[in-house]
Formats: sequence, structure tokens, C-alpha cells
Amino acid sequence: MMIRATGLEAYKELGRKQGEEALIEDYKLEELLRCPSRYLKRKADEEAGAAAMLGTEVSWQQLVQYSVCHLVNDYYSLPPEHRSEYSIERSADRRWTNRTYKFDSADHYWQVRYRAVSALKQLLHGEQNGAIRPLIVFESYRTHIEAVQAEVSFIVQVLYRDDDRPDLPYVIRKYLVDDDPDVIAGFRHLAVLFCSEAFEELPGRIEVFGVLSGSKYVFRPQADEVAKAADYIRLLREYAQETETAAQEEEETGHMHRRRNVCRKCRHKADYTHAGGSQAAKPTSRWQLN
Repeated sequence: MMIRATGLEAYKELGRKQGEEALIEDYKLEELLRCPSRYLKRKADEEAGAAAMLGTEVSWQQLVQYSVCHLVNDYYSLPPEHRSEYSIERSADRRWTNRTYKFDSADHYWQVRYRAVSALKQLLHGEQNGAIRPLIVFESYRTHIEAVQAEVSFIVQVLYRDDDRPDLPYVIRKYLVDDDPDVIAGFRHLAVLFCSEAFEELPGRIEVFGVLSGSKYVFRPQADEVAKAADYIRLLREYAQETETAAQEEEETGHMHRRRNVCRKCRHKADYTHAGGSQAAKPTSRWQLN
């Protein structure tokens, strides 16, 4: 049975387990691929309870991602005749994060906002003059997938059909602040696996937009990619378990393990610099970005 949670709140909803069945959540896999150290910190905070979660460190990239998602949701919530570049600006005035202290400087804050809003004007309103009519906007779905023996939670940011024609395949679209290759590959695999099971049909296209880079990635999945996607997600679950086990051993023994693929973009990269111990390696995607 597939369960759906509507609304943008789904983007930040915390995961839940049903009985003893494993739950795979897309936003947690993204965090694992982007920065294993931040993933472990969030997991520890969740296990410590809601009070600890209030103190979970949030990066400027996460704040910008939340803001971007609000702007996209606001835009597509308007009737097509009311969508405009001005409506995007108005939404940014209401929705954009005001936590300037999370950025490198005030200049950095305004530069990021300008780049993101300008990109969204082009990505949203510049395409077909904003005439796309999404079938789904920011809804969270959850369904059991036997191939990975788990319940999978997947947030659909935008789903639409070209020219609103029901005879054409649907398109899945995702907006990312930082178009990290590992995160894009992980999203592609999970989208292929989830859509083939939950919607019983592969998307005709998977589109990923890098909001700050201006890059666009388009994939056209084929039926034989479903098995590859299941293999990748199983390997990613193993990687997560190995990462968590290594962290637990470090806590119990006080011995730091060297872990490969720790985030190279944030301060957490300095957390695991001592030699020794086992190494957990991220699974490698069989697909290349194109």
C-alpha cells in the first residue's frame, strides 16, 4: 500500500518506522551522500530526542534549499495566468531565510539570494512562460519495495506531463542548491526504483536543476535500470550501516577511524583525520551525469 503526505512540510518531515520494517528516506540518503559526518550528527540528535533536534546545526545551504522549495511551491500553487517573475520576487520577500548569521557575510547572503532568485525566474517562468501545470508539487509518498526489503519514503518535488498530454510519459523534476554528483546519482537511482514500484511506470525524464550553478541534468531511464537502482540502494544501505557502526566503535573505544568520502566542503572534514580502523566506501553509480 502506498501512503501519501501532502504539502511542503513533507520536505522536512522526520522519518518513522512501521513495526520492524526498515525505512529508507530520500532526504536522509541525500545527507549521507553529501556529508556522512552531518548524517551521523543528525541521527544522534534524533536518537537523543526532540529537544536535541532543536539544536541540530543547519548550514546555509540547507536554509537556501528550504527557501528554494518554498518559492517553487508558491509559484506552482498560483494559476498560470498569475505566475510571473514579480510573483517569484514577492515570494522571496516572504519566504527567504533571514538567518544571515549562517552565511559567510552579509554580502554572501545577498549574493546567494540574488543568484538563486534569478535562476528560479529563468527555470520557472522562463520555461514555457510558466505554463506547466504540475500534477504533483511537494508531496511525500511511502511504499514497500520488495527489491530492497524496506519501506521507502520519497518526496516528489514536481511531477508534470509535457503539454498536459496524458498520452505522454510523466516527468520528475528536482531543484537542488548544490548539484553534488553523488547526490544527483543517488536521486536518479532512488527515483527510478521508487517510481517503477509506486507509480508502476518509469518517468519519461528525470530532471535535476542546480539552482546556484545554473546546470541542468536530464536522464531518460530505461526498464533495465530498475535492477541497477535496487543494487545501488542496497549498497547505500550497507554503506550507511558501516558508517554508523564505525562511529559507534569510535564512541566506545575512543579510537578514531579514517573514513573516506567525508564531506570535503564543510568543517566536518576535519573530524576524521586519524589513521587506522576500517574504511567505509560509498557505492559508485554505474551511470554518469550527462
